[in-house]
Amino acid sequence: MSDIADPIQITRGGVARGLGYALVCSGYLVEDDKVLLVHHRGFDKWVPPGGHIEAGDMFHETAAREVKEETGLDVEVLSATPSLLNDDNATALPGPFYVDVEREGFHIPAIVQFYFVRRVDREAPISAQLSEVHEVGWFDAAQIEQIPTFEQVRMLSRYALEHHPDVQSSTMGAINS
Repeated sequence: MSDIADPIQITRGGVARGLGYALVCSGYLVEDDKVLLVHHRGFDKWVPPGGHIEAGDMFHETAAREVKEETGLDVEVLSATPSLLNDDNATALPGPFYVDVEREGFHIPAIVQFYFVRRVDREAPISAQLSEVHEVGWFDAAQIEQIPTFEQVRMLSRYALEHHPDVQSSTMGAINS
């Protein structure tokens, strides 16, 4: 939940106006056929780790920072889009696998970008940030249908369980064996 005023100003013709949207990024981590979710205090529902962009953050950096803050895990953000060009002028950034506008629980509508993430150290322990989340948990496809969450989280969790790059690469390894 957010009570943050619209911090992004767009100036046109000398007049500054608010963007009208909060900018939020979240990360979907999938391991062993389970997706990692947090039980968010504000929403009182299970959601992927995520939060508002901060000054100086790029979108993918926000996703990684929020996963770290809410779960204690360092993650790498995986791009769902191709990296076509990296030169002195343009650098490709990781692209989200899904973007939407969300309203429930936000002071103003939020544009939310969802990224696939991978744990840097699979042995690292999870440590919930109890000021923001009640707990952190792993859920398989059947469990996702039973937990209190948004329908959109169910859909994106199912999608992540099937399309996360680590799932795709382990499936390809099994096919090529």
